[in-house]
Amino acid sequence: MKINRIALSGILALCATLATFLPSNVQAQTNTDIAKNAFEVSVTINVNNFVFTPITIPAGKRLVVQNVNLSGDAQTAGAYVVPIVILYSTLGSGPSILHYFAPNPSVTDPSQFYEDKQTTIYADTLKVAPAFAGFYPTSMSFDVTITGYLVDVPKTVSNPGNPT
Repeated sequence: MKINRIALSGILALCATLATFLPSNVQAQTNTDIAKNAFEVSVTINVNNFVFTPITIPAGKRLVVQNVNLSGDAQTAGAYVVPIVILYSTLGSGPSILHYFAPNPSVTDPSQFYEDKQTTIYADTLKVAPAFAGFYPTSMSFDVTITGYLVDVPKTVSNPGNPT
């Protein structure tokens, strides 16, 4: 029992030390903060435009994507086509990440696709693009709605012992 108390006090002391050196990175988001900094954008993508469409994120802000809503159609002269929407994100100077969303076909009309996905994506830059699997689509168009909230980009500390 005595060892457990010593270990617990050591862990708490370590956490307190880390919080002292990096206080700007410790930020709790409340529902009020999220509502105040709400973000929503809609983008239309189609088969004639296989490019990444940039989403504008205000300078000094980071987007936290919470939901991606997809609705559209895809048709092919072949056996099948699976439409895909790609979100391309970067965070700071880190690598780019591709997030793939493949909506489900409608039960009544298999050329219509819908999906409402909860997710968590952190992005300093964000782009949206169409893609597909299967046969080349003769037509494909999607409305993509991205919702979330904005936070301040954390300040970086080059030397925790000597912040500048």
